[in-house]
Amino acid sequence: MLKTSFNAGWIYHDGGGGALDALIHGGQDNGKPVTLPHDASVARPRDSREPNGSGNGFFVEENCYYTKEFLVDEADKDKNVWLEFEGIYQNAFIYINHSYAGQCPYGYSNFYIDATKFIRFGEKNLVKAVVKNGVPSGRWYTGGGIYRDVNLMISDRMHLIPDGIHLSCVDLEEGQAVIRAESTLEYTGCHTRDVVLELKLMDEEGNLAAADSMPVTAEEHSRETYRQRLYVKQPRLWSVESPCLYTYCISVREGDRVLDEERGTFGIRTLQLDTTHGLRINGEMVKLRGGCIHHDNGIIGSAVFAHAEEFRVKKLKEAGYNAIRSSHYPMNRRLLEACDKYGMLVMDEFSDVWTSTKVDFDYGMHMADWWEHDVTNLVNKDYNHPCVIMYSIGNEIPETGNRFDAAWGKKLADKIRSLDDTRYVTNSVNMMLSIMDQIGEMMAGQTMEINSAMSSMGEMMNRLVASEIAGKATEASFAQVDIAGYNYAACRYEQDGKEYPNRIIVGSETYPQDLDVNWELVEKNPYVIGDFSWTAWDYLGEAGIGKISYGESQGMGFYADYPCKAAYCGDMNLLGDRRPVSYWREIIWGFRKAPYLAVQPPQHQGQEHHMTSWSMTNAVRSWNWSGYEGKPVTVEVYTDAEEAALYVNGEFLEKKAAGQEKKARVLFETVYTPGILEVAVYQDGTETGRDRIVTADSSVKLQAEADRSEIPADGSDIAYVEICLTDEAGNLNPEVDKAVSISAEGPGTILGYGSADPDSEENYFDTTAKAFEGRLKAAVRGTGQTGTITITLQTEGCETVTVELKAV
Repeated sequence: MLKTSFNAGWIYHDGGGGALDALIHGGQDNGKPVTLPHDASVARPRDSREPNGSGNGFFVEENCYYTKEFLVDEADKDKNVWLEFEGIYQNAFIYINHSYAGQCPYGYSNFYIDATKFIRFGEKNLVKAVVKNGVPSGRWYTGGGIYRDVNLMISDRMHLIPDGIHLSCVDLEEGQAVIRAESTLEYTGCHTRDVVLELKLMDEEGNLAAADSMPVTAEEHSRETYRQRLYVKQPRLWSVESPCLYTYCISVREGDRVLDEERGTFGIRTLQLDTTHGLRINGEMVKLRGGCIHHDNGIIGSAVFAHAEEFRVKKLKEAGYNAIRSSHYPMNRRLLEACDKYGMLVMDEFSDVWTSTKVDFDYGMHMADWWEHDVTNLVNKDYNHPCVIMYSIGNEIPETGNRFDAAWGKKLADKIRSLDDTRYVTNSVNMMLSIMDQIGEMMAGQTMEINSAMSSMGEMMNRLVASEIAGKATEASFAQVDIAGYNYAACRYEQDGKEYPNRIIVGSETYPQDLDVNWELVEKNPYVIGDFSWTAWDYLGEAGIGKISYGESQGMGFYADYPCKAAYCGDMNLLGDRRPVSYWREIIWGFRKAPYLAVQPPQHQGQEHHMTSWSMTNAVRSWNWSGYEGKPVTVEVYTDAEEAALYVNGEFLEKKAAGQEKKARVLFETVYTPGILEVAVYQDGTETGRDRIVTADSSVKLQAEADRSEIPADGSDIAYVEICLTDEAGNLNPEVDKAVSISAEGPGTILGYGSADPDSEENYFDTTAKAFEGRLKAAVRGTGQTGTITITLQTEGCETVTVELKAV
């Protein structure tokens, strides 16, 4: 079918979009023109009084609606018309020419609107998308509005249904792969018609790898699924190391005329799961080096762009990850495509809630009525993506410990298996939450918000999780799935391997500081297939769960107050820059041999540190500490070598054994002296690597570079501009927090701009922002015309810097 972008020409309005709004605001001209995707929440100033507070990072959640006028050609009057909304947050109601056309409560679900009967062909049409966003609606930064793509689809009455092509490798042996293709053909017209389904599979060079054709007799007003088989000789397999993709083309022909055609990509790979070998892909054992991610991309909020998602996947691959978990929502199409392209495995998660809400207006209000719709769309969206290896039916669902409500897990798992028998099903269970009803007396007087409870309970939580009561309470829930997802329950890995010998386990959510212990368990026990840390990438909302405070204890306080906007617990910060813990993780995984240096801020030396469970260190990559010359400082070295020797300005200070205090880490106490901080590491007495940090001098230079030279003129994708403050020699100076102003000339606009500072009061739509750890970042988007976009950056005392991009 003809699928075109429907992102341009929308008008954004405040309000609920009802009759009263129409009277007050009049027609669609009274609003703000926007091009989708558009995050309505990140475009508003934050508010310290926002009801969802730290949960949503003090971003504002409000009702809004969008309108758009459009034409459908008179020549298409005998065709079918759909609108695809890839994601609207949330409680979306769609009206076409003032008539109700459909709705979707779930803010992370893609959905389709059959617009055929509402369209006035050859005339102007009006579509309105209304967002009813109750507050609070989520436990983290949700974003708001139409934050993913919208597409217009037009087809013949004889057509392949949207997301109706399913390809899978059902057999693989040396020299041949057997591919099963299922195509759902719908005919909305009258009279019987004879057509041919033609299927072609092309390799990466465009060569025909396999083909098949099938004659079909379609009766009026029918929908049928047809199965074909292809035999691919000498197939090129998709894997993490070699993500080879084939292109498929399925056409519906009537004589010489093509009535409909669908194209897409597909990877040939097999999955196996057992307690002896764990997870195997193409016959090879794979351990999941995983991380959880939320759906926002920092400075652009939740708006989805292909370049932003590719940037994220590439950065995580470079850091050693081979798997990500979409927490806690169905993953968007652009991210799935990036994972296919670069070889990143995916645990795609359905929801954070089932039948009970975690905040007042979340999906728990609607799940019991809408779960089949949303699960079906999730699976159909994912089916042809080789990166997806398992579906998670939920995250930390309290119903998993209730023998009646746990039956929802069976409903979800059975539905997924009926739609897709090629992948595995898991459930990310927090056992402490599952037994909350049974330990209510023990928790008397404590907060029942799960993150706060976990952080405050400390070792008691491990004892509860390891208890027989937790094991028994979750037996039924884990029996319903192929893989048992353990959130913060590594203490059970070995005991449950004996207690439940047929259980496959994955650490679906773990504390970052525990990887050294957890990874030993993953490698030791084949039935434990991997570890997903919380979290791989910093995110907006759940403000302050990874922050470190100093001095007197804040008692039971957990989340941070305004102006904190971010969790600040990711291996990557909000801009995608690697934080020290990510290098330690890479060493634990065995993917990094070079040592890595980081330094604990000397201004907090000697103060009591208060870390949450989602923190490991306050160390940063800097040897610039003005005003602390001669003062004590703690240096951290990450290495898998036996020993490490520290040098300052070439002077040997001390050699220490690594891993004494924590695996792959060694701490040195010294004093801050500007110059060169250097470490050498040794194995069996032989030097195996060095790392150094250089103090930037007092000169300051502004530098900027775009990460691509061209962007689409229509605004369908973005480029990032990386900005840093260095000395004249090019050494980054993390101390410099100068305010840098940005502007754009030509056919482009600044979509988002800012730093990774979790405590900054700046908005991402501001044109001036202070550097954090010496860095800033901007996202640039086209405005509809071709030409040269000039980005200008200015800060006091530095030469003005310009960056040019082509809008094409």
